Amino acid sequence: MSRKYPAVFYLLFVLVGIVLADQARWPAEWFLLSALILCLVGIALFRSSPKAASILFGLFMLSFSGYHYSIRYYDIGPGHITNFVTDGERYEIFGEVIDWPLLKSSGTEIKISVDSLGPPVERAVDGAILLKIHDSTTALQRGDRIEFRSRIFDVKGGRSPGGFDYRRYLHLKGVFGVVYLNNLLDVRINTEGRSTILSWIDMLRSEITASFYRNLGEAGASLAAGFLIGETRNISPEVYQRFRDSGTLHLLAVSGSNVALVLAFVIIMLRPLALRHWNRALVLMAVIVVFALVSYGEPSVVRASIMASLIIGAGLVQRRYDLNNVIAVAALIILLYDPAQLYDVGFRLSFVVAWGLVYLLPKIHALFAGYHGRRWYRWAVFPIAISLVAQICSAPLTAYHFQRVPLISPLANLVIVPLVSLAVIASLCLLVADLIFSLLGAIVGSLLNLHMNLILYLLAFFGGDHVPVWEVAKPSLIAAVAVYFALGVGAPALRSLRWRRILVFGLLLLINLALVLQLGSAPRCDNLHLLKIPGGVCSVLKRPNSATADMIITGVSGRSYKIDEKILAPALVALDVDKLNNLVILSAEFGAIDDLLRLASEYEVEHLCVHADNKAALTDVAGSMRAPFDSLSTVYFSGYIKFAEPLRDGWRVGGDGAELTVGSARIMFVDYPDQRVLERLMSQPPDVLVVGRSIDRLASIYDQLRQAGAGYLIAAGAGRSAAPERLEGALRTTSVNPDYFIDLSRLGGIRLQLQAQPSQAIRVVSGT
Repeated sequence: MSRKYPAVFYLLFVLVGIVLADQARWPAEWFLLSALILCLVGIALFRSSPKAASILFGLFMLSFSGYHYSIRYYDIGPGHITNFVTDGERYEIFGEVIDWPLLKSSGTEIKISVDSLGPPVERAVDGAILLKIHDSTTALQRGDRIEFRSRIFDVKGGRSPGGFDYRRYLHLKGVFGVVYLNNLLDVRINTEGRSTILSWIDMLRSEITASFYRNLGEAGASLAAGFLIGETRNISPEVYQRFRDSGTLHLLAVSGSNVALVLAFVIIMLRPLALRHWNRALVLMAVIVVFALVSYGEPSVVRASIMASLIIGAGLVQRRYDLNNVIAVAALIILLYDPAQLYDVGFRLSFVVAWGLVYLLPKIHALFAGYHGRRWYRWAVFPIAISLVAQICSAPLTAYHFQRVPLISPLANLVIVPLVSLAVIASLCLLVADLIFSLLGAIVGSLLNLHMNLILYLLAFFGGDHVPVWEVAKPSLIAAVAVYFALGVGAPALRSLRWRRILVFGLLLLINLALVLQLGSAPRCDNLHLLKIPGGVCSVLKRPNSATADMIITGVSGRSYKIDEKILAPALVALDVDKLNNLVILSAEFGAIDDLLRLASEYEVEHLCVHADNKAALTDVAGSMRAPFDSLSTVYFSGYIKFAEPLRDGWRVGGDGAELTVGSARIMFVDYPDQRVLERLMSQPPDVLVVGRSIDRLASIYDQLRQAGAGYLIAAGAGRSAAPERLEGALRTTSVNPDYFIDLSRLGGIRLQLQAQPSQAIRVVSGT
């Protein structure tokens, strides 16, 4: 393998090195020392034993990639930005904008590489922060040197019920702190640091989008910008949803096919110039670089750009090439530059589909050996084969990451992909026409606008609620590996008895491995998921092997968006919950009650328990809504910690809170307990106290309850003033379980495992 596919051979070592560094978290010095030793030994054995030397060089690549990953993402030095993250101290921050600003409806996000911090003493600092501005602005551009004064906050983390870890996501992007500003009035900007090339690229991108908006309708212009350069910020949520439901969302992420279309367009444009072979190759490589920069350096574009450059280079030196090695070299270059790309979904999908097409398509093509010249094969069968192979290869990863596979996506891709490819070519023609003569651009734009409307019509047909979607529970990694193993071995097994035996044996091995891992896993137990929501905390009790759950809401506040649709319902879907037995509302602002009532109706709540303080608001909102809420069994409670009879399944409500008993674990949920409520709890301290508000100064009061035998304190948030001396370090750490205090505003969400054994009644799990 090292002789026929050397790039694939060394890529395997690099992949193992990155995963090993990520999971084992060994010190960077270990990886560096082993890399030096392996490199020296490999050089010494290169002449006498080439095979041994190639393996040693592979191990050198493993150690080097592990070293590179460790020093960038976890084995940081004393000058790293994480050592200065605090909730209280204000710093004078000096840095440089290292990425294009991301405009959102709620503001602007800008990635800043920090050079130094001060005062009182200015010190050099490594690492990046995310600057969040509560206003949409394009005043800052990549390459700007900036200076401002602010606090640096820790990145909120922990897994959401959907499995998304925001802290890990930002850390893999190199971001280790967050800064919040209302506007840029106090930011000093020095544009002298802007790179001339990057400024030109940004200006070129702006001119491209401006040309689209001059000559197309708003919807057509946003689609053209998305198809050509991946500029999707102006695409409406409805259109975006249709792309997702039809399984064609990948068309909004600039892919390798865009690189091929742009190169084909440029080649046609260069034909009248009769350039020499070398000159044409240099022009094409320059176009590749510019297009990769304009399209924001998407992983699929970088992969396709490197592959295209290698193929063009091989043609210049008249060398044969193997596509497997070309793809592997592209992956090696990307991972050696940025090893965290391995955990990017776009990177994985891009290379999985590319290898799937290279591996499977020729085998399907060979089955129609006698029909390659027929029109029906070239224009019908072959495009269908490409679409099916791409969908089959991407389906396991799509199911693993998103838990949904659109069943109609092969047909939708077969119809829409050619139209989008034509739209990309037409968009390039529009840019050239608009550059030559504005009236000519308007004529081309009017024709392209009709084409864009056709695409929107087809999206409405293939997307929406009527489209069948396979909703799947999150599959294990072994299931995804088994599918790819079956695809890889199944193709040659169509004609070979030997490969069929390998296929059967391999699948049996993977099935037994999954069974062994299942037997060795921890016993199934009740899980209490706690999620930070606007204004408070949402708690979901999910029992094993059950599609029903209980939910308790504390301190929720209204927002401009629908909280049930954007936060609560997706959390229940991720937890495979179809129905709610009990919905307990301890406190809720008036603007959030309609969201909770819609959720109660959708999930067929059997018992709706509402604190008496919310009775009037709930009655008013329910009366103004059209949905029938009279069928809900509603219970109102009041008083001070005088619990009624158990409602159901270990729940008791009353007073300012609710109580849950599972096995020997006793958990209290309160809105914001004062000194009097805590004194009442002194007689029977809870194992866990969940507070739905920011604790402010509650930690010092809770310390008395802690001394009486209480367990964890979990709160929606905490300020610096909330911490006595023994909690000072806990509030500064990023650990999931710092002493006994857990701040959900930092972690996003956690999961508690509730077991019957008194010794392990409650176990805090990292992430929900």
